[in-house]
Amino acid sequence: MIFETDRLYVTKWKSKDLEALHELYNDPAIRAFINPKLTLEETRQIFENQLSLYSEDFPFGRYCIADKDSHKFIGLLLLRKDAAKAGVEIGYSLIEEEWRKGYATEIVKEAVNWIFQQDRFLSISAITDLHNEKSKNVLLKCGFQSQQKYTEHSEERNMFGLLKDERK
Repeated sequence: MIFETDRLYVTKWKSKDLEALHELYNDPAIRAFINPKLTLEETRQIFENQLSLYSEDFPFGRYCIADKDSHKFIGLLLLRKDAAKAGVEIGYSLIEEEWRKGYATEIVKEAVNWIFQQDRFLSISAITDLHNEKSKNVLLKCGFQSQQKYTEHSEERNMFGLLKDERK
């Protein structure tokens, strides 16, 4: 286990998680913000690449978010090197049936705490689709500040940031 909250835990992927990851990536509600639709083989390549990253580049990579009581997969947490800063970019996706339960805010708040406890990182960034109001609200609740709007691959994006020294 990487870390836990009152209701959730974050852990490395296990081989049994491939199908759940594929379903998440191809959920129409998620695909509105991440595209394109992936084949099972493309998902498998991402999955297998991730397994090697755990030993080569920890803490960066994709992690499984699961319910503590049922151990049911509910989403993923992404941590990757922030190319622009000496920090971490955070991302997350939850299966649609788990939305509106406060899980995103819960997992992002604890991820922020865990990342800054590593004493390696001074900043955390996050990127949302310009029209993803739910994700923007989660980030603002977790102390992130809106930094800029930009265009990437013809898509408008919002950049958010949080500095270790400026946390509330």
